[in-house]
Amino acid sequence: MSFNGFKSLIINYLPLILVLILASILRLIWLNNVPPAVGGDELTYLITAKSILLSGSDITGKWNPLSVFLFNFPPGQGQAELLYFILIPFVAKFSLFWSRFPNAFFGVLVVYLIYLITSKFFGAKAGIVAALVSAVNPWFIYISRTTYEMPVATFFYLLSLYFLITLKGKKILFTIPVLLLAFYSYIATKAVFVPFVFTAVIYSYFLVNKKKYRKEYLSIVIFSVLLFIFYFVSIIVHPGTSRIGDLFTPNNPAVTNQVNFLRHMSISNFLTDVLVNKYTVFFTVLLVKAFNIFSTGYLFINGDKFFSIYNQGVFYYPDAIFLILGLIFVFLKNRKVFFLLFSLILFSIIPQLIYTASTDVFTPHNTLMFPFFIIFIGVGIYETVNYFKNRNYFYASSIIISLIYLFFIVNFLNIYFYQFPLRGNFDFPVRIASKYAELSSKNSKVFVYTERKEDVFNKFLFYSNSLNKNTYLTVRNNIANKYYGIGNIRFEDCNNSINPLKNNNVIIYDDNCGGLKRNGFHLSISSLSDGGENYEIFNDAICSKFYLNPYPMGITISDFSIENMNVRKFCQTFVNSR
Repeated sequence: MSFNGFKSLIINYLPLILVLILASILRLIWLNNVPPAVGGDELTYLITAKSILLSGSDITGKWNPLSVFLFNFPPGQGQAELLYFILIPFVAKFSLFWSRFPNAFFGVLVVYLIYLITSKFFGAKAGIVAALVSAVNPWFIYISRTTYEMPVATFFYLLSLYFLITLKGKKILFTIPVLLLAFYSYIATKAVFVPFVFTAVIYSYFLVNKKKYRKEYLSIVIFSVLLFIFYFVSIIVHPGTSRIGDLFTPNNPAVTNQVNFLRHMSISNFLTDVLVNKYTVFFTVLLVKAFNIFSTGYLFINGDKFFSIYNQGVFYYPDAIFLILGLIFVFLKNRKVFFLLFSLILFSIIPQLIYTASTDVFTPHNTLMFPFFIIFIGVGIYETVNYFKNRNYFYASSIIISLIYLFFIVNFLNIYFYQFPLRGNFDFPVRIASKYAELSSKNSKVFVYTERKEDVFNKFLFYSNSLNKNTYLTVRNNIANKYYGIGNIRFEDCNNSINPLKNNNVIIYDDNCGGLKRNGFHLSISSLSDGGENYEIFNDAICSKFYLNPYPMGITISDFSIENMNVRKFCQTFVNSR
């Protein structure tokens, strides 16, 4: 390639390169600090991946990792199959950055796939806009900075869709291994798998390749159906750690209870049995679930309990306008693509509809909905700007839309990086308690009293990087014997009868246990947002020699690199004197 050709290539792809750089920055910056801790499901993946790396098995030593692809999960676990193996190269030494790096990487690839799919349907310029929307989307930024399954699942489902709408001939069969990885990437999206494949295959066979390559498309359909049947039979025969008991059906006890309540509260009449029965109640709940998923409050204002960003929806306010415009523009310009994307959106909410009787939205279950929303939003922005043929109007509208989005993006980033970490999400107090216990255990015995000792112990193993080749067998044996401890540190159930002032051991007492509140001096690990006690510390030997604040103050983002702090800095930042 000549220099001019290379220069032309760079210029043509420069907008996409800049979008991917932006996406990378938003997913990687301060990744070791925000979110400031790991959640329970994240920890399950990390501990099991590290155990596989050290021993070829899970922490129990009784499970063959390859059997997970036969839907045989580690004891007590029911997570997606693929993520264990993706994480293995990144857990040699536990750290928040490296545990999250794979998802950040897949998050950037999702942005690229949204560009490719949108470009295929609506042209490269619309693809750039959609990619930019996905690069700065609150949900995509949030989930790509965790160790949950959703970015991986979103990537493989989108990649399979892109293969189906672009490949020809025998190459279409390359979709099969991608679909296999998609199926193993997230348990919730297994419910979407067959309708997703059917819809994409029907579109590609009839509308893209004009009824060509029937054998290849039929092979994909047969493979997908057989894979799902195999999975379904496996969880029926061996329910074990599967979540089949969480499925929402007309026979769910919550439905029965609601039917009984409504009939009890109704005056007897001939319509009662017709209008109030388990099927009418069941479908009413399904409708409520669907309306909640598509509600403006959830999508653009508040999010849900999982997407716990204060005053922020999974999309920005202006996205609502451009989503509506995008739906209109796509419907008018290409109804076939409209029905494809709209159908995929409807199928993507199946996991939410069939999971438990609760009508509360759980964002991870809707993870496949967001890319298609973003494609509509991207087309809505692109077509709105290009609607004005006059160049002055074109530039004016582009600048106005950019400034509006810039305001909301900066506001979200301010909330996410400067407010969200202070709220203690992902069980951040356990990270502080783990660091304190690790420091104290060098010279003293440490007892941590908590109502969930196994979970807190596992988090300690992660934060202190105490699960390694030297300790693995000890940790495994201790867990097998339900002894949650290592070295000088032991994790115990709540015990309000102990008197910490009558022994010399360091005691860290979870305030969820009710608190000891003994007379006498004690230190505290406090909530960063309101100063309330999370843990009481008795018989301290490391922090009381320093001046300590009565409550947390002056916290900066760099302070969340807790593991790199010296003792003085750690104590003065996160331990308080009461």
